[in-house]
Amino acid sequence: MKETIIDRALLMFRKSGIRNVTMDRVAAEIGISKRTLYEYFPSKDALVEACLIHELERRKVMAAEILSSSQHIIEIYILFMWNYVSELRKTHHLFMQDIRRLYPGTLCKQASEFEMHIKQKVTAFVLQGQREGFFRPDVDPDLAAIVLFQQIQMLTENGDTIFPPEKYPPYKVFAHIAIHFIRGLATLEGLKIIDHFYALHALEMK
Repeated sequence: MKETIIDRALLMFRKSGIRNVTMDRVAAEIGISKRTLYEYFPSKDALVEACLIHELERRKVMAAEILSSSQHIIEIYILFMWNYVSELRKTHHLFMQDIRRLYPGTLCKQASEFEMHIKQKVTAFVLQGQREGFFRPDVDPDLAAIVLFQQIQMLTENGDTIFPPEKYPPYKVFAHIAIHFIRGLATLEGLKIIDHFYALHALEMK
């Protein structure tokens, strides 16, 4: 039952934002009494914490699956990009904002540690692309990773102000950030490969 509560509550948080989902609503959606819900989670904060830890673990598993699905670094990047676009399509823009604004303690520390790990992977990705001739040698890998993550952080923290979601959905903004980032790194040979894998996996998203 605990796992069911986490799965269903996380889905609700992602669809509506955390602040907009009450414990009453969670209990009603699952079909249990609020008393039963509180036996598993003594507060909404405890439920949110369990959901976010579950989400971080799910993303780690997802990342490992993508890394094992291809031997080509550019295809791996494109797969990560389209996977995250798919996630954003199913997630209300308030979800990430609520996490950062309402739960800035341990949970955000865990998320920050995960982001730092991914940032290191991006730096390594750029270095490998340079060695293989896909990315320009004049690009600073560390700086490139910082720029990418600052753009993503801008989207998750202030996206509704800079990019009104009714006009610019977060998934569309992220897709622009991600593809412009990698194309900005690329050599002529790299551009050909990027365009190939982008078109290939864009078809799978439709």
